[in-house]
Amino acid sequence: MRKYQNQLILVFALCMLGNSWIAAANSSDTNTCNLEELSVEYRNLRTIPGHFGGGSWSDDADRWNGRKQQVMNLLGDCLGTGRYSKSEIIQWMGNPDRIAVKGDYYFAAIEHDRRNKPSGDYQYLIYFWRGGHDFLYFTFRGETIIDSGWWMAGE
Repeated sequence: MRKYQNQLILVFALCMLGNSWIAAANSSDTNTCNLEELSVEYRNLRTIPGHFGGGSWSDDADRWNGRKQQVMNLLGDCLGTGRYSKSEIIQWMGNPDRIAVKGDYYFAAIEHDRRNKPSGDYQYLIYFWRGGHDFLYFTFRGETIIDSGWWMAGE
């Protein structure tokens, strides 16, 4: 009987530990999508021209996995889920650097690299990370955001 009590206690302890890990993971997901903080930080980082925007090199703006890229990754993950509208993306991130439509260079560049293309008519909101060199895009149809992704120069 004692053997089974110990096993039962161990199972209970593991279940409790597992639940606390799940709760911690869920709260960190919520924290990564603090849109107000991300929006302010992105708008500040966006003002740094960096090397690819005609300015001096900036680790925050230019470095691979620098702060600007990290913040843009989070914004893409948070806002590109289909839960937000085109106008909400613009509210959080500001006006896009480009809106790409069929026949435009940026539209063709994204389409060339994209595997899963949506059906019907759609366009892209483009936010430059390092000049026009690399950028985050949001696919939209009307006011509906379909998804988000990255286009990289691939050097």
